[in-house]
Amino acid sequence: MSENNGQDYHLTEEGVREDLQRQPYVLMRLVENAFIVAENLRGNYFENTSKFIKDLRKKILLAKSGESDPIISISNINGANWQEVQGEVVTFIDGGVGQVEISGQIPILLRVGSYAVRTGERNLAEREQFGYYPVILGDLEGGSKERKDFIDIVRITAELLGGLSALKRTPNLRLLMFHGPLMYLMGNYAGHSPFTENDIDLFLRSYAANPQLASDLKNKFLEEARIQIYPKLAPGVDTDMIQKKLFDPLAWMAFLYQQLISEAKKRSPVPIIAGVVERGRLREFSEDVLLERIFVSLRKKNNQNYFNNLFGRTDLKTPGILLDRLAYTDAILMAMLMKPGQRSESWIINKLKGLRTGQTILTGEARATNMDWSILKDPLLGFPKIKGCYISVSDRTEPIRVEVFECLGEQQIEEAAKRAYLYSLLIPGYGFPVGLDVADKFAKVPTWLTNAYSKLIKHHLSVSLQKGEIKDAEMRHLLVQAIYMTHRDWLFRPNP
Repeated sequence: MSENNGQDYHLTEEGVREDLQRQPYVLMRLVENAFIVAENLRGNYFENTSKFIKDLRKKILLAKSGESDPIISISNINGANWQEVQGEVVTFIDGGVGQVEISGQIPILLRVGSYAVRTGERNLAEREQFGYYPVILGDLEGGSKERKDFIDIVRITAELLGGLSALKRTPNLRLLMFHGPLMYLMGNYAGHSPFTENDIDLFLRSYAANPQLASDLKNKFLEEARIQIYPKLAPGVDTDMIQKKLFDPLAWMAFLYQQLISEAKKRSPVPIIAGVVERGRLREFSEDVLLERIFVSLRKKNNQNYFNNLFGRTDLKTPGILLDRLAYTDAILMAMLMKPGQRSESWIINKLKGLRTGQTILTGEARATNMDWSILKDPLLGFPKIKGCYISVSDRTEPIRVEVFECLGEQQIEEAAKRAYLYSLLIPGYGFPVGLDVADKFAKVPTWLTNAYSKLIKHHLSVSLQKGEIKDAEMRHLLVQAIYMTHRDWLFRPNP
């Protein structure tokens, strides 16, 4: 079969179906979707999806040749070879949580692992460095511990401090890569009670070897909060928050993002800072970019009923409704459109949904109402804009999403995509950057440890309670010893 004929076959329904059958992840997801969509969609769900993808592939091909309006841009990842990244210093960051169940209560411990490597270095002692950053949530005074997402704001804060610490102590750092989104949907975390100064000191304990650096960071936030943030964020109670040196978790995280960007801009070249997401369930690119452009194109051609005719419905009139009814996600659609070694065009991801005025939080003895979280949408004062794209690593895995700071320059997304792809090729069956896989294992608190030590803790509790000797400080000390300081932990593996 000639190359042209092969290209033509790729654009037929039969060719699309064969492509999908070679992609076990996509095939399985489509089968799952066929069970959850409406009954009248199930019979021909796979066949109709193949027809849609066939038409979309043709549209993209025509756009590349200039014969049609562009729908989306899909391009090869250029320069993805190891010579391009030889000798670079890279740090991977991830956080892990340990839980030990005791009589229905779950003390939670967190540690952030960092894995630094110099690519191409043969001397093991020079090539790899590991670090870790522990936080015991029971020692924190502030925050809304009753909320399920309390552990999330602690983990995000610790990961940001771990990344900032890596950037500070590594002048020649070329790539800083986080496991997961570079920024989460920050509006979800609005309304937590503030952290105390003691909480921040606990966070900063492992931030820098020089205590002065940690103190400077804390005081810089308090100064910015006094002058710029709190008068706008919490009018009416800002004085109380400033006098008590309280740290609103959302404002504190926004400040740490700004410090990461500020530190990166001091370097030449500017280090690449990225987050990489596996098994994402986002559908924003499909709804706001891909399908929005398709619907605009269909309206221009007076073919608004394309999807209704294809799927035998009458309600598929907007991108949002179509995704609701057909259960497509970004990962499914992009897996069917991209080949390994390709990436989608980039887009600005809306990470600031839910940042609005009118919410209530408790600030110590005072109650603050009408908190104006919308001020944190200012990319210079609050959270920066995030740009993302999808990358296909292998037919056997779903596309990964790479996120970067938009303000650090156009080259960030291209260079981050190149490196994420290269590091993912080292474990093609997994399709995720190998350094993040190492950091994930490093940060994780092993299950066998928590299971074993839960028995030890329960025994200690029963004996101590009978004798009336149990104290909170002793309990925390035992948890630290159990989860962090055992020499059988992977953290304390012997040097080669």
